[in-house]
Amino acid sequence: MAWRVPVASPELGEAEAEAVLAVMRSGWVTQGARVRDLEAAFARFCDVRAAVATSTGTAALHVALLALGVGPGDEVVTTPLSCIASANAILFAGARPVFADVDPGTLNSEAAQIEKRLTGRTRAILVVHLFGHPVDLDPVLALAGRHGLPVIEDASQAAGAEYRGRRVGGLAAVGTFSLYANKLVTSGEGGMATTNEEALAARMASIRNFGQAPGQPFVHTLLGGNYKMTDLHAAVGVTQLARAEDFLARRRANVAELNARLTGLEDAITRLPVDRPWARSAPFAYWVLFRTPELRARAERLLQAAGVETRPFFSLIPAQAPYRALGFDPAATPAAADVFARGLYVSNSPGLEAGDKDLIVDTLRRAAQGGAG
Repeated sequence: MAWRVPVASPELGEAEAEAVLAVMRSGWVTQGARVRDLEAAFARFCDVRAAVATSTGTAALHVALLALGVGPGDEVVTTPLSCIASANAILFAGARPVFADVDPGTLNSEAAQIEKRLTGRTRAILVVHLFGHPVDLDPVLALAGRHGLPVIEDASQAAGAEYRGRRVGGLAAVGTFSLYANKLVTSGEGGMATTNEEALAARMASIRNFGQAPGQPFVHTLLGGNYKMTDLHAAVGVTQLARAEDFLARRRANVAELNARLTGLEDAITRLPVDRPWARSAPFAYWVLFRTPELRARAERLLQAAGVETRPFFSLIPAQAPYRALGFDPAATPAAADVFARGLYVSNSPGLEAGDKDLIVDTLRRAAQGGAG
């Protein structure tokens, strides 16, 4: 189906095309100078000391977990409400995810719930800045410090978001990002791991390249994989990153406008994406939480009939077949299960036009007010 308003539409142009063409003409298309350029620019963007590019955001998570020493027999406390990749990476490392329920206000992990899930086998805490809204990190970091645990920020949807005036990705041991086509900054496919610990950055850089020792071809001091980014992808990412502040401003303006136009529907819509006082989001999508699952289903039907593509609140991960097979129970995290059943999201692409926003608002109002459909 050709959507009138697709859920994500990357903004690519001649600058990206020229950057890729320049790489092709250079004769070097694998990991090279453009990857190093992107890493340096991304580190500046996040105000961190180092950034390590990878082939995907999932790869960045896997590399980060391995670099932190997470392995078989370990547990990593994380959120049940996310793209499934955040939990899959824990399984890929040989560890077991332990799901702590979310704060229904922010949809994110919270320290009180994480603390309930800590055991003697807990090796790390992995939080996700869902929809680009930062986790309330200070209590999580304090909890982790008391227990000697590293924290990983999965900021795949949150490039440019700020927590208490600081960019996410540099607030914990490691931050990870996705540069997939629907993200704030894209390289087509790609990921990034950020850190202020230079030794950890070096370890991650080695693990992404078969565990090879720096400057020593085919000398492998660590067990690693092939998670490298190409210069072709990095060329797109460098060009996109130069436009990131503009993308952020337009996404934030979209949310402010849509929120203002959807007031007065509290009987049907219980929550819209509003920042907490300590947060400045990088809004990945425009999400809506309905009072009941039935209202959500009605809105989804009407939006899709109008040509507006929708998505659920990602995955309730413990309910997915591979996790049910491992014995996980979605009922163990009731707040996550509840908001998952009542939420959906639509596009917040920076290129949303006035007519697109009119269609989203009019259809949501019709869904909330009980019009025909």
